[in-house]
Amino acid sequence: MRIQSGMNTSLVKNATNHMKVNEAKHHKAGKELASGKKVNTAADDAVALSISKKLLKEASSLKTGSNNISYGIDATRIADGALSNISDSLGDMEQNTVRAMNGLYSESDRNILQKANEQSVETINHTINQAKYNEKNLLDGSTGDINIFTGAGSSVIKEADAKAAMSGLENFDISGNPDKISKDALDNAYSSLNKMRSQIGAEANGLSSAYNANNNTAENLTAAQSRKEDADYAKAVSRYKSSGVVGAAQNMALKNQMSNQESLVTKMFQA
Repeated sequence: MRIQSGMNTSLVKNATNHMKVNEAKHHKAGKELASGKKVNTAADDAVALSISKKLLKEASSLKTGSNNISYGIDATRIADGALSNISDSLGDMEQNTVRAMNGLYSESDRNILQKANEQSVETINHTINQAKYNEKNLLDGSTGDINIFTGAGSSVIKEADAKAAMSGLENFDISGNPDKISKDALDNAYSSLNKMRSQIGAEANGLSSAYNANNNTAENLTAAQSRKEDADYAKAVSRYKSSGVVGAAQNMALKNQMSNQESLVTKMFQA
């Protein structure tokens, strides 16, 4: 009787172990469905989890870099908009200067044109002083180069000193002898302005390209990270149902086995 009892105990223990294994599978499938991830802890897949976290970190860095780049793009737009306004003011000054060079104009006429030019210079200086981003002046030469960390490297918005470029206009005078009026100061200002606008335009294009590249790479990294971690719902549901059915069957078989053992013991005592 002791031998028979020992055999039954071994069978029960074996069945219980199988049930525990199946319960673990059922719990894992349930956890995948609840979290939406097939890798929730290092115990699920240590290598996949490690790679997934690295991919997530890289994608997050690039997304933050994209935010930085967007600030840089905004700054270049502000600077270029201000330079465009300065260009308009220079256009007004050029028209006044050409008119002042007309010998048919009187001294009084040229004094009026000179006042208009002086007003344009004030407008230019005001525009330069107002061209700011987050309290950083973009055109007066006081900020220096601005580094933009992109997440994968850095881009630079080079210093644009419009104040120095326009300094030749401060003493620009068209009120005197029309034959001695020169447009050199205006031409120099235009030349410097065009160089600055070309520089800022190239920087804006570079930042836009970096922004697009960042977002594309971050999207690919996020997709790769998702493939490492995200659960396959169809498979998880199938495993969950399958392990549930198996678990129910195992539980029923164990109950039957234990019932049979009890019946056998009862019969042996009744014999």
